[in-house]
Amino acid sequence: MSPRVSFEPIDVEIDCDDDETVLDAAFRQGWNLVHGCREGQCTACKSFLLEGEVTHEPYSPDALSEAEEQQGYTLLCRALPDSDLTVELQHFDADNLRLAHPIVDGRARVVAIEPLTEEILRLRLEVVEPEGFTFAPGQYVDVHLPGTDDERRSYSMANVPGDGTLDLVVRRYPGGRFSGLLDPETDGALAVGDELGFTGPYGT
Repeated sequence: MSPRVSFEPIDVEIDCDDDETVLDAAFRQGWNLVHGCREGQCTACKSFLLEGEVTHEPYSPDALSEAEEQQGYTLLCRALPDSDLTVELQHFDADNLRLAHPIVDGRARVVAIEPLTEEILRLRLEVVEPEGFTFAPGQYVDVHLPGTDDERRSYSMANVPGDGTLDLVVRRYPGGRFSGLLDPETDGALAVGDELGFTGPYGT
């Protein structure tokens, strides 16, 4: 049976799938918990374990010290439940607990790759699935890098929502894993018609 996670003081309960962090499970079920980097580098999702045990994926000790972990603090973006949990949220927005746009896994087709400057490209994607995918201004998606074990890069949408497209502004970096795929001279470069996986929208 999947672990159950109860959040105090907001009186919300969710379930966690295997190998799913508490934060991702909350997103999947439509709950907008306060978060930042989602990589264990900041402290936005730091919370306190009242009951239960977790295993943490790798994180920065600047975000959660060993002493804090021993006291019962956890980073929800890195926490994998080993049992049912009761979590006391340190930060929450009572007026913004439900996600306006559920976070989903989707696929999008490359429509255009356009240089804006020598260092900046615009990647235009047409959402293939899910049908009706939309987002709010200022939100972002994680793009799944082709040929990797679920490696991702995060990009904000630069277009107005509602037309079924995602305009992503990508900066070129020497040796960049994703920006390199937008260079037509790179082996395995992305081309118009190729499809990419994405997850989102994140942010508020």
